[in-house]
Amino acid sequence: MATTYLFFKPAQLPLQAAEMNEESVLSLDAVEVGDCLRAAFPDLHWQSTMEASGDIEQGWVEFHLLPETEGGALAMRCSLRADYAPAVQAMCDRFAWVAFEETAMCYQPHLPPMAV
Repeated sequence: MATTYLFFKPAQLPLQAAEMNEESVLSLDAVEVGDCLRAAFPDLHWQSTMEASGDIEQGWVEFHLLPETEGGALAMRCSLRADYAPAVQAMCDRFAWVAFEETAMCYQPHLPPMAV
């Protein structure tokens, strides 16, 4: 079993639940995302410029950059057997991204997760 987090670049911070719509997030740039992931997780194995996988502290992960036609997001697929919230929050803090998980939680830089 796996779960997926989607990362976006916020149009502004902080985000409020009432402000959530397609204008509140921007597409991520593939080159920038690759540079960020290489800096944060240097041991990832890159299958292409759009896909990487490997192990981080919490367990295995798969990253896939979705093309701009699909929203320009970064998808992080990971195991349900571990809590990846600390890694997600650290990525949001470090790169000023926002992340959403399947349970309708929003992670953003330097603030606690909120339900949307």
